Amino acid sequence: MRYATPIILQKYLQYHWVAANSKGHGIHSPFAFKFIQEILNAKSTMVEVENSVPNVKKILQEIEAVSSSSLKPKIILLIARLVQSLNPLTFSVTGKLKPFKADSSINTKVSIELTESVVPIDFAFIGYGQDEAKMLHGVNKLIDNMHSNSCIILHGIHSDSTMEAGWNLLKKHSNIRLTIDVFSIGILFCRKEQKEQEHFIIRY
Repeated sequence: MRYATPIILQKYLQYHWVAANSKGHGIHSPFAFKFIQEILNAKSTMVEVENSVPNVKKILQEIEAVSSSSLKPKIILLIARLVQSLNPLTFSVTGKLKPFKADSSINTKVSIELTESVVPIDFAFIGYGQDEAKMLHGVNKLIDNMHSNSCIILHGIHSDSTMEAGWNLLKKHSNIRLTIDVFSIGILFCRKEQKEQEHFIIRY
């Protein structure tokens, strides 16, 4: 069950207190610093992003279709810029309105070519409101089929105890090397060439 508003507000204040500077000051990871400069703080508008990468609009439409709650405009723009940077050819989108199936098979029918694909998965969006066990098992299978440049966005990582627990478990997956928490969403990067895991909380 979703946290009550006062609890979410308290969690946001905690996040804001510990989060790293939104300009990247004090961030020693070149990858995370580049993410902050080129995605979080980019000047590109949604129209510019959609015009440069046609896949962006398709993926955002799929995300909207599976989500039971709307994303904030700045989060949508962040996702769009990330997709622009990755330019994924295959992606998986699940949410409350299209959850992982009972057998936790990978939902990849919404790939760019609208064909079923198992490997590799370039990009995945995991929406809020799914069954915890099915979601975690499904995401683990996704991670197993991802490559070094793949990433997963987990929506609502501080919305309830289930999502927080899931986020913390997935951060420990051996194929996840870097994570970024911007409160509304968490981003898991595979980056298999990176030896040590790094976890960043960034103000946004």
